[in-house]
Amino acid sequence: MILKLACKNVISRTSSYIIILFVAFSITLFCVANAVFDSTEQGVQENYISSFTGDLIIRPKSNSQLSLFGDETPVTGELTRINTIVPFEPILSFIQSSKNVTSCFSQVSGMTAMEYGSTRYATYLFGVNGDDYLKSMTSIKLVQGQPYTAGQKGVMLCTKAAQKLGVKLGDTVQFIVTDGPYVRIRAAPLTAIFEYNIHNDIFDRFAIADADTVRSLLDISDTVSNEQIEIDEENTTLLDQDLDLDFDSLFDEAFDSEVEGLWGQDEIVESEPEPELEPAATSVQENVAEYIPSSTWNFIVVRLKEGENAKKVIKSFNRKFRRNGWPVQATDWRHAAGSTALYLHWMRIIFNIGISIVLFAGFIIVNNTLVINVLDRTQEIGTLRAIGARKRFISLQCMAETFIMTICGGVIGVLLGVWVCSLITKAHIVLHNSFLIQLFGGNALSIFVTPGNAFKMFLIVIGLGLAGWIYPVINAMKISPVRAMQGAR
Repeated sequence: MILKLACKNVISRTSSYIIILFVAFSITLFCVANAVFDSTEQGVQENYISSFTGDLIIRPKSNSQLSLFGDETPVTGELTRINTIVPFEPILSFIQSSKNVTSCFSQVSGMTAMEYGSTRYATYLFGVNGDDYLKSMTSIKLVQGQPYTAGQKGVMLCTKAAQKLGVKLGDTVQFIVTDGPYVRIRAAPLTAIFEYNIHNDIFDRFAIADADTVRSLLDISDTVSNEQIEIDEENTTLLDQDLDLDFDSLFDEAFDSEVEGLWGQDEIVESEPEPELEPAATSVQENVAEYIPSSTWNFIVVRLKEGENAKKVIKSFNRKFRRNGWPVQATDWRHAAGSTALYLHWMRIIFNIGISIVLFAGFIIVNNTLVINVLDRTQEIGTLRAIGARKRFISLQCMAETFIMTICGGVIGVLLGVWVCSLITKAHIVLHNSFLIQLFGGNALSIFVTPGNAFKMFLIVIGLGLAGWIYPVINAMKISPVRAMQGAR
């Protein structure tokens, strides 16, 4: 009865169509704006995850903002030495055995100066296994050369970094680190040149090198056991003995021995030649130094299987770490990227705030329109009350009419938003600005409406319906039926 009467009233009034179109237009704008926001978030995320951060990282516990580049606390603004993961082997085994993980690799990091000839500039140096790194970082494509193998010295640079430094395959690149009054210099040959699918200026400052070179450069030694060595009590007496010895007394019983003709001038005694020893059989392992992997690493970078929720995996990993008492923590890609992704994040927030202010002003206008629509019916409400209609009946009827208009406007708005987004994507708008390319994660503009966005739109129209129904109905109910019939508001 109420729903049927509400539908009849909505259809019979011209103002209802205007309200529906107004709501649809606002929802369309909001839908497209959210699609743009989501595309920028996903673009930056996919670019960083597939280039150097992975879906998540395992890092040592720290009270500061620790990223893959070190301590990036805004107060200091300095990059400090990064602690190592302890215990490494059990943690790595746990990560590799996780059903959510598709690949992972260990990494040591630091900031150095990279030099070739007369060219030198600061760079972020990542010490990794070359094959594992390229396997996990799917955005990296080899252009020349091959990645260095385990136990081999080598450096890999992106095309623009190699051009800036002026190096080619086989050239020796130097890395320089200052440590107080000391300077450490290490060198390694350039074994590969690669490119990123989506260029980012910060990526030009990355250098990928073998972990042993990075450890030696940053003075990171392998983990040493802190276990104390116990000595029997009877052997500790050696430590108490007086070691002030007369070294001349050690030779008191020595005497000179003369061997005639051995060193003399008159006769030379020829000694019998010693029998030749047969060469011992040597194995390949003895001729070639065996490479023993180190257990000293700053990070473990993890790639998850497609469709896995990174937030849930991070929570489960951290629960495991706390139960075992391991002083490490898992964190997402944004914390791994640190300040390199911070400016994009803040630019996105500023952009979102600006669009939200504009849309909020539009929603205020929509809400005022709904309020006026109810207040204009004060006389009708008074007449209904005069003929015996209860307040509850009138309230439900007004609510039904308001929600019919807002929900219809919301559905039309979402459908229009999906259509507009598809038109923008099909137009294949090419981006030339480097910042926009980084922001949208590609050279072409591609936006889409997700189910989550559509659900948010319906929540908004429900909120609009409530705001446009409660306040005016309450005010109309306070007026007496006689005054309401006279047109009072």
